[in-house]
Amino acid sequence: MGASPRSYVGRILCENLRTLGFDGDVYPVNPRYDEILGWPCFGSLDDLPAPPDVVVGAVSFPSVPSLIRSAGALGVRAVVVPGGGFTETGPAAHGIQAELATVAAEFDMAVCGPNCMGVISPGHRSAAYIGTIPPSLLPGRVAMVAQSGSVVEAAVNMGPRVGFSRLISCGNEAVTTVGDYLRWLAGDEDTGAVTVFVEGFRDPEGFVEGARSLREAGKPLAVLQAGRTAEARAAIAAHSGSLAGTDEVVTGLLHQLGAIGVDDLDELFETAELLGHGRLPRGRRMLVVTDSGGEANLVRDLATAAGLELPPPSARLRERLQRRWPNFSFVGNPIDPWGVDPEYRALYAEILEAMAEEDVDVLAVALDKVTPWAGANETDLGVAAADALIRADRHAGMQKVPVYFTVHSTGPAAVEVRDELRMAGVALLHGARPALTAVRRAWFWRSWPGRTPLPAWDRVDWGLPGGAATLSEGASRGVLAAYGVPFVASTPCGTAEEAMAAANALGYPVVVKADVEGIAHKAAGGMVRAGVSTAEVVAEAFGAVTDAARVAGSGAGRGVLVQRTARGIELICGMRRDPVFGPVVLLGVGGTLTEVFRDVAVRACPPAEEDLDEVFDECAAGRMLDATGAPRRPVRAILAALARLAVDHPRVQEIDVNPVFASAEGAVGADALIVVGEAESPEERTSG
Repeated sequence: MGASPRSYVGRILCENLRTLGFDGDVYPVNPRYDEILGWPCFGSLDDLPAPPDVVVGAVSFPSVPSLIRSAGALGVRAVVVPGGGFTETGPAAHGIQAELATVAAEFDMAVCGPNCMGVISPGHRSAAYIGTIPPSLLPGRVAMVAQSGSVVEAAVNMGPRVGFSRLISCGNEAVTTVGDYLRWLAGDEDTGAVTVFVEGFRDPEGFVEGARSLREAGKPLAVLQAGRTAEARAAIAAHSGSLAGTDEVVTGLLHQLGAIGVDDLDELFETAELLGHGRLPRGRRMLVVTDSGGEANLVRDLATAAGLELPPPSARLRERLQRRWPNFSFVGNPIDPWGVDPEYRALYAEILEAMAEEDVDVLAVALDKVTPWAGANETDLGVAAADALIRADRHAGMQKVPVYFTVHSTGPAAVEVRDELRMAGVALLHGARPALTAVRRAWFWRSWPGRTPLPAWDRVDWGLPGGAATLSEGASRGVLAAYGVPFVASTPCGTAEEAMAAANALGYPVVVKADVEGIAHKAAGGMVRAGVSTAEVVAEAFGAVTDAARVAGSGAGRGVLVQRTARGIELICGMRRDPVFGPVVLLGVGGTLTEVFRDVAVRACPPAEEDLDEVFDECAAGRMLDATGAPRRPVRAILAALARLAVDHPRVQEIDVNPVFASAEGAVGADALIVVGEAESPEERTSG
């Protein structure tokens, strides 16, 4: 619709089909023309000789709902609503988009867009796409779904590198969402791996379901989210709310789903190239050959930072190479054979043949002289290394993943190198850091364990306040204790005399703190005294913290809590209700350093057993526990309790147990905070 030999969008939609060699029927529709690019042109949809499979609406945005209605009446099941001058903003555009969605639902139609570039299926030579499709676009096994049309354009115009099965610029997702595409791609025989670029999750439940469908289908998913730090944080009272931001939540969720998270487009495209070849490493042990001692050291540094292992060559390998070349004084990993033998074809062939017999998971060649501008000798070295890697791969019998990567990403690889590797099915990656990161993340996908649900639990009922409230520490402790969270021994006291008696019973030194509602961070307001060592100081502390509570506007409060002094490393266990993905639990460094280090690991609720194990290795908490001999299991039990509470009570917005003191004897909370939301949700009303 709106085809034209003059306007860019109306013309390029037709030209792309010519470029791809599409052999199906094409019906340009525009009453002003008799033919376009040799195809007969029709005046309206009603004039078409047959109902089409898809309609592309290169028309003004206000006309789109009526276009979709007309297409639906003809039996059309799919419409693409592109951008390129056919978008509007403001309330009017929102109204049109809502009407578009209503009409599409009436006819059960899939709609790509609005405000998108469209879709391409290179292997089927078909497209409904408003950017120029170059002849260099390769068919392959990787699908891309992107909210940003420019990201799809980057993939289309990267040259003959990654082979794509589908390229989908989904735009505003008024009807068909990223989750819908992921579920469909899970069953698409042409697709072996999927990449996604998102700026926000318009259908979070659909995204989660789609990611799980891909995992069940055995298809890797790599996700890049932009704008992770741009979203304004909601007003928060607890540390958990500020620590579990968009970035942390999405990172944790992708781990839960067994999806690969990447940090930039370089990583996304290199990961796509590796995944597209369909061979993923069984482990992270890599043996590399390069041609530079300095670059070998750089590769070693970057590989270690990426979480890969570069084991030293075996004695057998060292002896074999040094017997063959006595001047090969040092054989490390990476192997640097520069200057060993000017006959580099034989040199790399024999080195890689020997490497193929090592107990590693990845065989890699890392070179820096294979751009189209390199001299003939350098290009020949690149080709020789490619030949040797291909033969070594055959010698290894598919047991090891071959990877060829350039140490830098300045320019493409020489065509002689690129084509030889592609024909042999060997991944060619650009840039050492993105390449090594891609290898590490491919191994993560293959090694990801399944998820085991937490055991069923009995819901704990407790009387929620009628409106929004920050509960007192005493009340928060009571709720959390009912869910099995252990706390440092403490006694509520209404008078100074009671406080002194409690301190004598608990043993000095003690902590004295005001027990008040509505105040999240008592220490900052002078309502906590630690290290109180005598009865006289207890009495003084009682007066000071209760006075501070009155000054803060909390009234007389509930008196004080006198608490035994705890020892151990300080952690935070928390929960917040994310506006997109719902409740999440977090683990991190606690106490006064919580906001300083902001080092946390996050999981969506309810977490699986494996999730609660993995968080310890994703932040400093696990290393701190291991270094001091404190067991992980007691802290893990606190996280599980917070997750159960969050699932049972949707009005609970935030929970902090901070600090949690962990030692060889176990883990106990020393402070507690629960924030309850304003209104009862439908989920809460129906939860029993």
